[in-house]
Amino acid sequence: MVAIFVAFMFVSLVLTDLAMQKWQAWRVAHRAPAASGANAFAPLGLGALCQVPEGVHLANQHTWVKSNPAGGLEIGADALLVRAVGGVRRIILPQVGEEVTAGQPLFRLEHGGANLTIPAGISGRVMAVNSRLAQEPELLSSDPYGSGWVCYVAPTRGVEAGTSIRFGEQAAMWLENEFARLREFLSAQVAPDLALGVTSQDGGIPAMGCLMELDPAAWSAFEASFVRQA
Repeated sequence: MVAIFVAFMFVSLVLTDLAMQKWQAWRVAHRAPAASGANAFAPLGLGALCQVPEGVHLANQHTWVKSNPAGGLEIGADALLVRAVGGVRRIILPQVGEEVTAGQPLFRLEHGGANLTIPAGISGRVMAVNSRLAQEPELLSSDPYGSGWVCYVAPTRGVEAGTSIRFGEQAAMWLENEFARLREFLSAQVAPDLALGVTSQDGGIPAMGCLMELDPAAWSAFEASFVRQA
């Protein structure tokens, strides 16, 4: 009797295990697809592009600043600048210890024969630079407000007159208006039948790397209009 009972229990466990395996397989086959593949790279809406992380302030030059626990201010490129340039090939960083002045060059973005010189929004001394950008310039576009930071600056004076620093809802609204202005800029730079090459079809949001479709003269015009604002 004991042997029969043990055999019965063994068969019951095997059947239960098979049933569980079938049930789990059914769940996998019928569950909703995960956000991967094409869905994981779905285009961001304008609202998502204009979200500004907590503690981040946007300057006229389309750079951002935020306080760093180590002291000084962390600086990088905002979402519009990143969207416009896309995957730059080279980032020229400032030198540690260098004195920078608001409105004067801070770092440069290069792609082929075109480049953008990004001015500083504040005056101060460069305390550190993100050396990873020299080998991984793609960090600028993949994580602009995080691992794509450019440098730390210890300010030597307050915000200069004429320099606007925005945060929160005010920053988001300003960025949305700047994206609208970028669409107008792109339309003026290209022929109407080529406009879709630099703007996506989901509401006309500028395509990632839209400046790369344009010549160096257009890069210079973009620099004058967007990153050298008073």
